[in-house]
Amino acid sequence: MRLTDRFYAYFWQGFGNNCNSYLYRGKKLVLIDPGHIVNESGERCFDTLTRSLSADGIDLEEIEFILCTHGHPDHVEAAGVIREQSGAKLGIHRQDAFFLEALEQRARAAGSTEIPPLAPDFYLQAGELTLGLPEAAEKDLIQVIETPGHSPGSLCFYFPEEKTLVTGDTVFDSSIGRSDLPGGDLEALGNSVGALSRLEGVELLLPGHMGPVRGAEKIGRNFDLIRRMFFSP
Repeated sequence: MRLTDRFYAYFWQGFGNNCNSYLYRGKKLVLIDPGHIVNESGERCFDTLTRSLSADGIDLEEIEFILCTHGHPDHVEAAGVIREQSGAKLGIHRQDAFFLEALEQRARAAGSTEIPPLAPDFYLQAGELTLGLPEAAEKDLIQVIETPGHSPGSLCFYFPEEKTLVTGDTVFDSSIGRSDLPGGDLEALGNSVGALSRLEGVELLLPGHMGPVRGAEKIGRNFDLIRRMFFSP
């Protein structure tokens, strides 16, 4: 589903758990959060994503980078499969790499052959991500924002030229991600939400689950609501 000239969204609509995936079509083709291969309900999430990409005229082989907002299986499990087919480079925050190791180990222990290696090709950290492009390609810059709380290495990605913020499981429409999973921290999550709320110029908020929030005014109200509901004393 095409949202803007350069952003495509694949909102999960199945019965079981899986994340939303997003594709940025700049000078490099970037897939954010590829999701599950198969979820706990037996739904073949990766096949669904592949069909949706194909319907938009995008082949897996074209993908050059896979960026993960965090390391939970519903966001990263299919990353290795896509990397095998495309040669894409996989990036995640160093503090969430242990989730990938654990996912591989569980798959091997269960005798699964569906999950290829998930070791990251590079680690993401706060700052500008150029994806190897020259400085002149400013419209393709991605601002990486560290937002711990849901997991220790949770990240959000801000695309200034697109005025688009991809929030993973940090912020949803009227809600936030859980902080009771390994490495979660509610206080850190509150600080992360506060930092995101101070970003200027955001017109489109794309969360890891549920639908998008459109328009600066609605996004501002969404942050206000979340602060009152979850973080007010």
